[in-house]
Amino acid sequence: MIWTPGREDRVDGMPTAAEWRQLSVVPEKREVFGYDLYFREGWADVLSVFGGDATGVLGGLAMLVVKPDAVAGRRLGPIMDYLADNGFVPVATTRFGYTRHSMREVWRYDWHIYTVDRLQLCTFWYLANDVLLFLARDVRPVAGLPATVRLCELKGVGDPAQREPHHLRTKLNPPNRILNFVHVGDEPADIVRELTIFLDRPERLRFLEDLRAHLAEDRTAQARAEIAAIEADCPAHDLDIDATLARLAPMTGEAAVSRLRDVVGGGDRISWDELAELVPFDKADRWDVIVTASFVVHNERPVPHALLPAVSAEAWTARMR
Repeated sequence: MIWTPGREDRVDGMPTAAEWRQLSVVPEKREVFGYDLYFREGWADVLSVFGGDATGVLGGLAMLVVKPDAVAGRRLGPIMDYLADNGFVPVATTRFGYTRHSMREVWRYDWHIYTVDRLQLCTFWYLANDVLLFLARDVRPVAGLPATVRLCELKGVGDPAQREPHHLRTKLNPPNRILNFVHVGDEPADIVRELTIFLDRPERLRFLEDLRAHLAEDRTAQARAEIAAIEADCPAHDLDIDATLARLAPMTGEAAVSRLRDVVGGGDRISWDELAELVPFDKADRWDVIVTASFVVHNERPVPHALLPAVSAEAWTARMR
């Protein structure tokens, strides 16, 4: 039997049409995720743990994943403060490390806009240290709006010019649009898919069972303990380009640093390989390399960005009218 996204019955554990309407507001995503290996496996596990409550549970949860720069840049405490201030209570936290493959799978429908140079940077950057994933219960829910959609709207976009003062990324004060600290699952369907990418099945099932057991609790203390542990394992970095170039000068020489300063100041870009010629990666602090690269490496190519349509809070709440 062939699955189609409009079916009212369940085929091979896939969501019914009614469940899909609670998982994503984007028809194109429902179709694509119906064939996505990660979503299919993850949905089967969510069903096995939560049964008929699965979509209700997912709708009340926001998923926030920090990026390695948030750990090195010590933004985890401010992230917890922001969640609390905006009505999100941590209920589950887990630590994991990105791989070269997992980072590409999570952003499979977004990273096609990146240059090969930026992909090299991402590999070097995302593997720098472990990160944390938080699931948070929305205690100020908006009718018709899944929790993760509400938090995604609050997160703010990558472009600083399009952020507002109340956005999370504005509060975290990123050094540039590349190092922007956080990722938030766009919709409940994305929570399912991304948990499956980040966590192997035994770990994923343990995480989901733990979530079910503590869903009604406030586990902020556990989240802050995880933050303390991961920060103890990862030295802090200022993420400041001027301080970074000053540290690099003794090993690269003034000519190389002058070239990098010109690129930063002039808005020019260079290749990852040219950066490697200017900076000895094997001798420099890894985060000094990452920060420098985030300011100087070619990062985007002129292609349409949307492989899947964007998600908006308006599209969700419009269904209530």
